[in-house]
Amino acid sequence: MLTSRLIAAAAALGLTAGCACAADIMGGSADSYKDTPGNYWVITLGGYAGAMPDYQGSKGYAGTFRPAFDIHQAGQMEWITLPTDAFSLTLYNTSNFRIGAAGDWLQNRNSKDDSTLNGLHSINYTVELGAFAEYYPLQFLRTRAEVLQGVSGADGLTVNLMADYIYRPNQSWLFTAGPRLQFANTQYESTFYSINASEAAASGLTPYHASGGLNSAGANATARYYFNDRFSVRGFVEWDRLVDDAANSPLVKAKGSEDQVQFGLGAAYRFNYAW
Repeated sequence: MLTSRLIAAAAALGLTAGCACAADIMGGSADSYKDTPGNYWVITLGGYAGAMPDYQGSKGYAGTFRPAFDIHQAGQMEWITLPTDAFSLTLYNTSNFRIGAAGDWLQNRNSKDDSTLNGLHSINYTVELGAFAEYYPLQFLRTRAEVLQGVSGADGLTVNLMADYIYRPNQSWLFTAGPRLQFANTQYESTFYSINASEAAASGLTPYHASGGLNSAGANATARYYFNDRFSVRGFVEWDRLVDDAANSPLVKAKGSEDQVQFGLGAAYRFNYAW
């Protein structure tokens, strides 16, 4: 039931992701199919198949799927939406700034499915809700902040900070690359990285209490190739290094990895829709 609700929530947020402006930020006009002013919308649909850690701090990987979605009115520009961004609903924007609601999800952690988690508590799939803001100080530089609160599963608070250099050598290629930082409160850190006395006795790990602060630092890179106005192929990779209390957890030190990598390859199709 929770998985179904999660998928429904993600779909609802995804259907509103990326509305409004800014292809001039990408170094040129939008590649929309027949993207001239008119009474219709330009819609991009697609997705990425890839892999991500089994759970936070894991050295194993699980398959995953991330949607690729954008909708904007013909004649307007489109914001750049990256695959690891939280789903975004723009509520206010100017030519180089937007702010709105955001939502994301976190992979579950099931102690029955992974022997490295024997004796530790399970964590359900987590829906996160909150807000985001994006600002482009230069046409080729995107900065973004997300504040997300878990409302199921792990109910801690995270703050994601990111910056991306945007390079578009021609109308066929688009590249982005930039750093990532994540901060988390004590409730979030404790859920994923703390080990209480009974768990320590059952798992053989040392008791540990994780406190809030900087959770990870890393980098993200993406690439897109547009075959024509409608069809594109895409890829991304993100590396995050757990730090401070997350990195010092016995679960990470003894059975996991401080290096957390996710990646994916996919495609998207662009078409017009009038109503």
